[in-house]
Amino acid sequence: METFIGNKLNEVLQKEVKNFRNYMLDVDYDEFVNYPKDKMFSLYIYSIIENPVALKKVKTKSIQNGIDPKEFNEFIYISMKWQRKQELGMYSWFEADYFDIDIEDWKETTLTYTII
Repeated sequence: METFIGNKLNEVLQKEVKNFRNYMLDVDYDEFVNYPKDKMFSLYIYSIIENPVALKKVKTKSIQNGIDPKEFNEFIYISMKWQRKQELGMYSWFEADYFDIDIEDWKETTLTYTII
């Protein structure tokens, strides 16, 4: 379900993500010039999570374009959990294997703190 809602959100937010990409290119062209579209979308989602006003605007636009509010909230919640996991470096063994997370990025492993 997260993939489906993510793809749908990506379609709805194409203009916003493109503007975000242009902004990021202005900030650091060399780092973001070859950034894949899916990673740029993830970076955009992480940036709106940090800004409640932007998150509300994105949610409103998404709902107006036919995205179920409950699915949107679940997608944002999962994104927030994943962002937190990255900050803490806390991954389950399954996540580390499934997402091919480098061992240098692990700070702690657990079997109970999972996203999937």
